[in-house]
Amino acid sequence: MSDIISVRDLDREEIDKIITTAINLKQDNTFLENKAQGKVMASLFFENSTRTRESHGMAAQRLGMKIIGFSGIEGTSVKKGEPLADTVRMYAGYGTDLVVIRHNLDGAARYVADLLPIPVINAGDGANSHPTQTLLDLMTIKEAKGHIDNLKIALVGDLKYGRTVHSLLQGLSFYNYVEVVLVAPPSLQMPQHFIDNFVKKGGRVTITENIHEALSADILYMTRIQRERFPRGPEGEYEYQKVQGTYRITPQLLAQGRADLKLMHPLPRVKEQLEISLDVDNTDHALYFEQARNGMFIRQVVINKLLLESKKKDLPESNGSQLWQDLPIEHGSKKGERLLYRLDDGILIDHIEQGRGLTVYHLLALENLKQVEIVPALNIKSSKYGRKDVLAIHNITLEPKQLWKVYLVSERATINIIENQDVTKKGRVVLPSCLEGLVICRNINCISRPEHHEQAVSKFHVESQSPLLLRCHYCEKTLKREQIEFV
Repeated sequence: MSDIISVRDLDREEIDKIITTAINLKQDNTFLENKAQGKVMASLFFENSTRTRESHGMAAQRLGMKIIGFSGIEGTSVKKGEPLADTVRMYAGYGTDLVVIRHNLDGAARYVADLLPIPVINAGDGANSHPTQTLLDLMTIKEAKGHIDNLKIALVGDLKYGRTVHSLLQGLSFYNYVEVVLVAPPSLQMPQHFIDNFVKKGGRVTITENIHEALSADILYMTRIQRERFPRGPEGEYEYQKVQGTYRITPQLLAQGRADLKLMHPLPRVKEQLEISLDVDNTDHALYFEQARNGMFIRQVVINKLLLESKKKDLPESNGSQLWQDLPIEHGSKKGERLLYRLDDGILIDHIEQGRGLTVYHLLALENLKQVEIVPALNIKSSKYGRKDVLAIHNITLEPKQLWKVYLVSERATINIIENQDVTKKGRVVLPSCLEGLVICRNINCISRPEHHEQAVSKFHVESQSPLLLRCHYCEKTLKREQIEFV
């Protein structure tokens, strides 16, 4: 374990071991005392925090660590426009042993972890992820119910912008026969890629607006409306006003549910709306203050584990040798097709889906090639597909990144290498495991977006070649072929 950036980087065995160690630490808080004596933690909170920041601080102090950093960007050079990379490299250069970071941009923690040779803990990155919160949530559930498998858990409130529920749903996907009820207004429902991942791993999901469907759950996990994540300006304010106060937990509501229902909340709750009324605090349902306390034990275990075991992992190479799937050459000679293609030597891109030929043409910037003849044959007859587009490019070869672009636009395109009017090689492009600098993330809050000026180079992991599915290295949002935009 080199960093704690996302729950998806962990597995069940690792999660269970951390939880068990934290429960043991809670019963005997001396066995990790001063285990990191003399080490230094950089606590870099670009956004406001109480519980996450203070529990990391207490955890570090119990381990014997010193703490430097800041809470909020007022008084720092971030206000002058300093890029994130410069800030974190400076703290690493001062000899810190570990960085805890909270940032407003999705994927910021992953970006920092890639930059630094020391462990990084994600204390919340925009609306994306909050992995140590998930660990303490799972610890709290385990303490309350004795197990996590076979439970019914309701997530209620802001499921669109709430990073705690995003990470928790990922964490629950490691457990068996878990049923989740997602209770939210339609405009604040859980992003689909989190649901898809949970279902793919065997979880069961119910989507509803009705809070009463949460009352049959073992755990009701309440969240506040994340006003700071809404769009700025009148439109965002209008959307917030429509959903604020939608759900409120009271003793009267809880009386309609299971007697053993336990109520959790990552906190803070908002005093203007109080999504959990104060008179719930002293009921047997309330777990949220104990939940917050558990953060100190979980984070002490995580920090100690990272300091002992950290080994940085290299990102898979996105370039190198060209990836290729050979296809049989059925009609090797192109002599009979010279009137159409007029291609003696070069590349023939065949079987492009009808209507996508010009997209490939412009994407490869073929119009900028001087003294190179390019013949686009559009909407021509195909015995295999009915209609197709074809591009014939004379006396030129394409770089691997150019070929990857062809595949990202056209799944069925074939590449024919022509020499002396004969096809000497035919095949399809196979994408590498990671694409770098090719695709733009559609998440406007992702750190890789150019408008944030953080110079984070776009990286996408290829989750599936067919059907094509890409996942952003930073914010973990997924893209299908029809959603792709190029850098």
